[in-house]
Amino acid sequence: MSWLARLFRPQIELTPALAERVRAWREQPVVSERTELTQARFIVVDVETSGLDMRKDRLLSIGACAVEAMRLRAGESYTSILQRDETNARANILIHGIGPQAQAAGEAPEESLLGFLEFAGRYPLVAFHAGFDQTMLDRALREVLGARLINPWLDLAHLGPVLVPEARLPRAGLDEWLAYFGLRAHARHRAGDDALATGELFLILLKRALASGLDTVGSLLAAAEAYQRNVQGRGFGGA
Repeated sequence: MSWLARLFRPQIELTPALAERVRAWREQPVVSERTELTQARFIVVDVETSGLDMRKDRLLSIGACAVEAMRLRAGESYTSILQRDETNARANILIHGIGPQAQAAGEAPEESLLGFLEFAGRYPLVAFHAGFDQTMLDRALREVLGARLINPWLDLAHLGPVLVPEARLPRAGLDEWLAYFGLRAHARHRAGDDALATGELFLILLKRALASGLDTVGSLLAAAEAYQRNVQGRGFGGA
């Protein structure tokens, strides 16, 4: 961020208790990229929003689960609906199922977002089409807590084609990848359920990564980033 952006960025005044929680999260140790995949911990993330416009639409819910030592820690998960006073378009509500009553009864945004930060720690974050999740979370964190995610991100939309080229799914969505491996989400477009389904896909890709000689967090991140650069170089854009 440039000095000019910092100068005009709105200052967020937090209560001492909230500020201390943000500080404690920031001071957690960074995960080494040399960590072996067989020992590494990742946090798989999915979000639901009021729409697909990353500049205008709002974060509505967060779902996350933990993958550690090549296992899905189903008992370690996080789900939260953010409290919102204004509801979004009916068409979007029909997709994500978060209606006016659920939004009004949600958690205070600062508690919801801090709960996610505390669950995620500084571990690498995993998502499908991660750019969207990252942007929406970052925007909400800046607006509510004056913070930003400093965790590395791993995009399965970029990793999948690298590790499973025979699938011939270079630009496919999550549904296509789940179908390819015979997986299914309990309920699509529910952040917690989508995070679990993405976690199951990630486990398959982790095993493929080890078989391909990618055995550290850093090598996995590098493989996905290289694929993204290659796709952008061919003019296909991002994820």
